[in-house]
Amino acid sequence: MKLLWLGFWLLSFQAIAQGHFQLFKHSVVAPYSTEVRDLYVYLPAGYKQGHAKYPVLYVHDGQNLFDPQRAFLGQTWNALATLNYLIEKKVITPIIVVAIDNTSERMDEYIPENRGDEYLQYIVETIKPQIDLAFRTEINSKLTGIMGSSLGGLISLHAGLKRPETFGLVAALSPSIWVNDRSILSSYQYGSQLPRKIYIDSGTVGGEEPQNVVDLFHVLVKRGFRQGDNLYADIQEGAAHEEKFWAMRLPTVLEFLFPYQP
Repeated sequence: MKLLWLGFWLLSFQAIAQGHFQLFKHSVVAPYSTEVRDLYVYLPAGYKQGHAKYPVLYVHDGQNLFDPQRAFLGQTWNALATLNYLIEKKVITPIIVVAIDNTSERMDEYIPENRGDEYLQYIVETIKPQIDLAFRTEINSKLTGIMGSSLGGLISLHAGLKRPETFGLVAALSPSIWVNDRSILSSYQYGSQLPRKIYIDSGTVGGEEPQNVVDLFHVLVKRGFRQGDNLYADIQEGAAHEEKFWAMRLPTVLEFLFPYQP
């Protein structure tokens, strides 16, 4: 499952003229907020020339995905190069990615017990319908994912419970499981509905809490998930709570959620 990411990072992606991120909506405002945010969309190579529909991945903290001018401390997930490479090499199926910028209300929006449900409602009832109208998307939950890191990982896990009919695929990188006495663990232990596939991971230094991810892994196994099948849990030794490490793990995330389908 894991790619040889060392060789992967040594390649020159700039030579591959393929998919791209484009601004979809500028300065949009959620109904519960006065804060503005931008929405960017990644379209894979060949999108404009074909008629196929594409799986979709919704991602929190959209500023950090591909543009160092907008990313936190200038660090990105290198998502543009990663997506182009994995699609070109037929490691993953071509997908559409929706990058949802955060705002100053990030803490409220990404914590389930705060405004998390309102934020998810905004994505499901406002952003997603606009995306589905503007682009050729697969609307089935088994082909629709949601992903984030840290608190973005937490709200992604919550989305898998709260909106499994929409988000069948969940990726939580270094999720903030510690929030509210690790309430997300009990939510997964007793939740009546679960997503189809879950990816979780952690580093081991610099603010990472790998034991929380291990504990969630055991909860999921007890609920019937199986590593390598509909569950992928990973601990990256020496990795800290930073974008550059999430960028390293992004190829594995994408390969697990959207494996290439001939």
